Amino acid sequence: MLLLLCVGFWPTGNSWAQSGPVPPALTEVLSDADCGITLSGTITDHENRSSIVGATVVLEGRENVQHISVSDANGHYHFHDLCPGPYRLEVRYVGYNTERLEKNFRGPEVVNFRLHPDILLLRSVEVRGAKLPEETTQASNELSGRELAQTHGQSLAQSLERLTGLSSLQTGPSIAKPVIHGLHSNRILVMNNGVRHEAQQWGSEHAPEIDPFVANQLTVVKGAAGVRYGADAIGGVILVQPKPLRDSAGIGGELNLVGVSNNRQGVMSAMVEGNTAALPPFSWRLQGSLKKAGNSKAPDYFLDNTGYTERNFSAAAGWRKERYGTEVFFSQFHTKLGVFSASHVGNLTDIKNAIERGEPENPGDFTYAIERPYQLVTHNLLKLNGFRRTGTMGKLSFMYSGQLNRREEYDNHSDANRPELRFSIQTHTGEVLWEHAPFLNLTGSIGASYLYQFNQFSGRFFIPEYDTYTGGLFLIERWQKNRLQLEAGLRYDYRVLEASMLRRNTPQRTGDYDLDNELLTPRHTFQNLTGTLGAIYDFGPHFHIRLNAGSAWRSPTASELYSNGIHHGTGTYEYGNAALGVERGYNFMATVGYVQNKRLNGEVSVYRNYIDNYIYLEPDPEPTLTIRGAFLTARQRQTNATMTGLDLNATYQFTDRLMLESKTSLVRGFNRTANEYLIWIPADRFTNSLRYELDKLGQRGQFSQNFFAVGGTYVARQRFVPDNYLLRDYAMPPAGYFLLHAEAGTTLQVGNHQVEIGLIGRNLLNTSYRDYLNRFRYYADEVGRNITLRVSIPFNL
Repeated sequence: MLLLLCVGFWPTGNSWAQSGPVPPALTEVLSDADCGITLSGTITDHENRSSIVGATVVLEGRENVQHISVSDANGHYHFHDLCPGPYRLEVRYVGYNTERLEKNFRGPEVVNFRLHPDILLLRSVEVRGAKLPEETTQASNELSGRELAQTHGQSLAQSLERLTGLSSLQTGPSIAKPVIHGLHSNRILVMNNGVRHEAQQWGSEHAPEIDPFVANQLTVVKGAAGVRYGADAIGGVILVQPKPLRDSAGIGGELNLVGVSNNRQGVMSAMVEGNTAALPPFSWRLQGSLKKAGNSKAPDYFLDNTGYTERNFSAAAGWRKERYGTEVFFSQFHTKLGVFSASHVGNLTDIKNAIERGEPENPGDFTYAIERPYQLVTHNLLKLNGFRRTGTMGKLSFMYSGQLNRREEYDNHSDANRPELRFSIQTHTGEVLWEHAPFLNLTGSIGASYLYQFNQFSGRFFIPEYDTYTGGLFLIERWQKNRLQLEAGLRYDYRVLEASMLRRNTPQRTGDYDLDNELLTPRHTFQNLTGTLGAIYDFGPHFHIRLNAGSAWRSPTASELYSNGIHHGTGTYEYGNAALGVERGYNFMATVGYVQNKRLNGEVSVYRNYIDNYIYLEPDPEPTLTIRGAFLTARQRQTNATMTGLDLNATYQFTDRLMLESKTSLVRGFNRTANEYLIWIPADRFTNSLRYELDKLGQRGQFSQNFFAVGGTYVARQRFVPDNYLLRDYAMPPAGYFLLHAEAGTTLQVGNHQVEIGLIGRNLLNTSYRDYLNRFRYYADEVGRNITLRVSIPFNL
């Protein structure tokens, strides 16, 4: 759109003639030698020195060849590979007087512009558009556009593995949870369309109940983010963001089809949205997806009972005017997940034999049938939000959401058509936020939030019923002048947890309790302050540094305090610890970026996260024997810990078509109390790939945006583990592994539609390996070779 505007506003050759003849200097014959000059600069407002985003810079040299650049979020523009000689510069932006400059360049130059507001023009121009995301002082990464489309068919956690510093905590091939800098579950907040996702996320095998097809962009904010998002954001925040509702008349949409070879998975997702010229403020959208997968296959055998199905649906409608607007959103996520049958064993001897055998005793064959044990999960989300502009002072926003999550877990020791565990959790959240208008280089917001949660269970006891009440107040301010941006924030939260359970009079290992016993209602109260302080400094258009210090906290969950029973999703008997205290994190992070260059671009982040009273589930080498068989044992512990690591992401453009991309993630989890490394921390990960691009193929150029990429991922053996490891776990960390992958894609022009086609191959060498963060690594290998074909068909009426 910006390029079209440039073409529309830029004068034609005749227009130049009206302003006078071209200076003789422009007609000089110059040599092409040393054509590597860089021209860059910053565009700011003459009155308040603020950066101007989206200004068009047109550079015209000899033979009237034009180059165009658009100023970025910091007001920077740049041109590369210019030859020595005279040039004409022109800077345009709606609401400002056009600036022109003629100059003879013989070497690298920095030319800054300060534009003067055009008051007369401002009176007659209406500006419409979307708000640019605020730049955070914390390290963050995002998936959007084609890169996000290449993950279609995968779970949310698997999609995020493309980002540096992200990995997955797996429970077999079908269940994965995102891990940020070694932290997961209740230390990671997932914001689904602006709503804090609340379910039974305490379970390592309880994957986020979110359909990735809803998202237009996935953003990960790394490190403590407790000020804006509240308690529990010790490790970071994942933002699942749909695109805004359509604001132009017409009906459009998209159909996505995905096929996966390994588990013979089929995926179909469709979205349709509309807006009418008769009622411009009103827009709507409908979306749905279906998934069906059978047993996954390791290189040498099938993984029995690892199929799954999904049926997801969402709808949104909005009414938006200049001064006010409102929107309603509803989504339902429904899945049935098979739990790897070989993880459920009958006695102590079977556990030992399963680990020593190295593969399942009865691997089975391919089937779409899902037998016991399995999970059945439904998650409903209703959101209502709106805004009202408060004159010239700012904008007031509100949001209410209600969530209902139902989870049923079916044992393999029963033939009855009922679950052994049934959980139902209701969550109601509300938020009011006021964003004030810029004042003395300050922008910011003040807000309040509230959460009420009620959890019920039926069946065999595992966690108690409980109520949770949480309230919070927060303030965030940002100050920016020239190249420096500062950010500070403060938040106060108050939380109450009330549990309800019966005192046991039978041995804990039976998993049963007497209904005639005393009812216990323990009450826990938690309150804390959190803060953040950060800075961004731009040394120029290419080089910047970010510094951030933040704190966050979380209270122990009901499962960590009072769990006592068989967790069938992991095949583990878990014991809670009622003496657990508040977990608090202090995160320090520095990020250096070298960006927007023709060849080398990259970003490196180093961090250190101090976590006091770190809660973790420690394996007990002695299995628990129950009337239903023998199970691995784990107990809740607490210690003081640190997470220290490095994220590196770099690209090098060899030519206009060939690019190398490299990603490195290192993290060390250390137990400061015991003076040893922590258990269950991601191993070192290195990913490198070569990507080759072609603009047009075919006789008529009907194939565009063509690319082919090949690369590999190396994951090292986890050597940084606690002392006397076999007293903490049932098997030593597995060996490191290398996986070869490749991708190819094109966009096919079919009439007026552009059909996007992608082919992805993972583990192309069919390598047998086991991942340290897979809870079923004791029993089987990971998934073997896997080929994915995806087709995306957009339409617009």
